[in-house]
Amino acid sequence: MKKLSATARLTSCAMTTALGVLFMFAASALPAGRLGFLFLASLVIWIPLGERNGLIPALLCYLATAAVTFLIVPNKLYFALYAGFFGLYGFIKLGVDTVIGDRIIAFIIKLIIMNAIAAAGVYFGSKIIGQNVFSLIPEYPIVLMILVTEAAFIAYEILYSLLIKLFDERIRTVIIPRR
Repeated sequence: MKKLSATARLTSCAMTTALGVLFMFAASALPAGRLGFLFLASLVIWIPLGERNGLIPALLCYLATAAVTFLIVPNKLYFALYAGFFGLYGFIKLGVDTVIGDRIIAFIIKLIIMNAIAAAGVYFGSKIIGQNVFSLIPEYPIVLMILVTEAAFIAYEILYSLLIKLFDERIRTVIIPRR
């Protein structure tokens, strides 16, 4: 992989941030497709993250997207969802996949991390809101809720992996010029 020029790196980071903010605003403003836009906001962070030496630019894009989302999106729940999970997932995926060579063990570790983040979100959400977060969820058996959440995490990981593979193999070299 050839090195990106400074201009190309800056442009890709600016566009990543703009797309992330756009998707976050759409998630909060539109009545349908909210999870889809949150997913897209988490996916665009892979553009700088997948580049050689892209960790720092991706981190800056993540922080800029989170900050602008906090400032312009009226419902701060979307900021919390992006800052606490969706924006971080690309970093988690890259870190676990880089360190762990076995795909099945890496998948299990990512599932454990996603569950830990969800549990921390429920805990801190109940402390910040001052209300039992489970009372906001419809009355379903807790086992069913856990199974649905696990299935959603598994689907998220599989779809994320497929789309970043497609992006890296077919789209990256077309939209990001190299020297």
